[in-house]
Amino acid sequence: PAAAKAAAAPAAASGGGDADAQIKAVGDEIRTLKEKLKAEGLSGKKINDHDEVKKLVAQLQALKEGAPAAAAPLPTPPAAAAGGGDLDAQIKAVGDEIRTLKEKLKAEGLSGKKINDHDEVKKLVAQLQALKEGAPAAAAPLPTPPAAAAGGGDLDAQIKAVGDEIRTLK
Repeated sequence: PAAAKAAAAPAAASGGGDADAQIKAVGDEIRTLKEKLKAEGLSGKKINDHDEVKKLVAQLQALKEGAPAAAAPLPTPPAAAAGGGDLDAQIKAVGDEIRTLKEKLKAEGLSGKKINDHDEVKKLVAQLQALKEGAPAAAAPLPTPPAAAAGGGDLDAQIKAVGDEIRTLK
C-alpha cells in the first residue's frame, strides 16, 4: 500500500486535472470492478473486502479529502499490476471502464468524435492497446503513433487497426 501511494504521488503531480473528474473516474472504476467481481460470482461483503476494491475506495476517500498522495488520474495500472498474470481479465476490465466512461460522457452531452478525443478515453484506449499487445501499461504511448499514422486521427479506426494488427501477429 505504501508503495502504491508513493507511485501515485508522481502521477498526481504530473497529471494535474480536475479533482471532480478524478473522483468521478475512480467512482466509475469502483463500479466497473464491482460489476466484474459480481459477474465472477462474488457478492456483498466479499466484493467490498476484495483488495482492489479496498485500494480504490481508499483512493476515492483520499481524493474527496483532497489528499495529493492518492490523486492519480489513472488508478487502473496499480489494479492491473495487482491482478497478476490474468491478462484477459485486465483487458476486459479496461474495456469495461472505457465503455462506462463513454456512457458517462454521452450522458454529459458529448458525442462521437468528442467522446473519442476526450483525454481519459484516449489514455484508457492506449492502456487497452498496450494490454492487448502484452506490454506494460507504461508502454501505452508506443502503439499509438503507428495507428495514428495509418488511421489519420480517427480513434475508432486506430483501435480497429491495432486490433487487426494484433490478430495478424497471433
